[in-house]
Amino acid sequence: MSQDYNDHFPIKTATACNSKWAWSTIWLNKGQTSSCHRVNAVPLDPSNFANFHNLPKKVADRELMLKGQWPTGGCEYCQKIELAGGHSDRQHNNAIGGYVPIELATDPTATHVTPRIVEIFAQNTCNFSCVYCAEDLSSQIQYENKKFGYRNNIVKVNTVPGTQNKDYFEKFLIWLEENIQQLMRLHLLGGETYIQHDLMERVFEIIERKPNPDLQLNIFSNFNAPKKFWYAYNSRIKDYCAAGNLGRFDLTCSIDCWGPEAEYVRHGLDLIILEEYLAWAAEQSEDWLYLNVNQTVSSMTIKTMPELIEKINKYNQNRHIGHYFMFVDGYRFQHPDVFDYSLWADDFNRIFATMRDVTTEDKETILRMTGLQKRLQNTCKQDRIQINKLHSYLDELDRRRNTNWKNLFPYLII
Repeated sequence: MSQDYNDHFPIKTATACNSKWAWSTIWLNKGQTSSCHRVNAVPLDPSNFANFHNLPKKVADRELMLKGQWPTGGCEYCQKIELAGGHSDRQHNNAIGGYVPIELATDPTATHVTPRIVEIFAQNTCNFSCVYCAEDLSSQIQYENKKFGYRNNIVKVNTVPGTQNKDYFEKFLIWLEENIQQLMRLHLLGGETYIQHDLMERVFEIIERKPNPDLQLNIFSNFNAPKKFWYAYNSRIKDYCAAGNLGRFDLTCSIDCWGPEAEYVRHGLDLIILEEYLAWAAEQSEDWLYLNVNQTVSSMTIKTMPELIEKINKYNQNRHIGHYFMFVDGYRFQHPDVFDYSLWADDFNRIFATMRDVTTEDKETILRMTGLQKRLQNTCKQDRIQINKLHSYLDELDRRRNTNWKNLFPYLII
């Protein structure tokens, strides 16, 4: 690689974001792509799949950022956090070295560039049916929708036909084979990645044929895949790192809070299995495995987030565990800002107290959490229309799953 890991994003306008230049998220089963997973997606060009990183919308957004302007269509997420005085993902990502497109080394105003981070949602095969997910990313929700029908805000998500999805899948693998040695990070997501065997096997074959000792492979997982797959795939990845096919492995646990609330939100979750896998990962050497926890912050997860942070602290004694989070996306009524901030004030006090109990806690993690808090502090009234939608939605989930949200989340009854 010609680029040094210490290279930093050179564009210094007030809105410029390295992710807009370096990152592409691709949803193969929807035929869509975006510059990061927070912004609105645009259609892929099936006749020119390889151009996914430089589609007109992405280029236009870069041009706006060069002028110091905020693009529309999702960048408002970071804009609102920054306006509230918080620390946004844009600011966090700009401070990380090593992911700058090679074109910016000679032309810091280039808007047609080579991606350094590619994130793939390949298939919807999953063993969970999370409350904020949909059938395009969960085969379990797809099954529920077929069985129970679409009622009470259960939104039907249109995916591309199976033959077109397969075509996109093959086009992506061709692109990866040709470009893997230019990548710095490759993110694999689901559904549940560890049970998407075609994706794993095909990507592994490319890693074997086209080793990239600078590549960081990041797999997102619900940490509940069958043990035979979990340990077998991780063993192979460890061997790739030792052989120089990969530079390192990032294993990212998707978990939002702790206790029965977590098992409701991520329906299908078994916390005993998750903690077994988390303990195993925490014991692995950082020579090959970096461990992260990524959580979705919603009205149903805030109050037991401190218990999750305590678990992170428990396994954070002899290693660093990256801690990342984002507000729920997609179902507006699940966002905590539909409630008056006073509902969450004591919870954030507990969150910060738990985070600060550990002296090794990444200071920027606290800054990012402060950004979420400041964003919510702007809300001083209840949005009863959205709250009623939330109640209706949860009632429908209870009908499908024989659960009872009111027992677990009585504070949502406004």
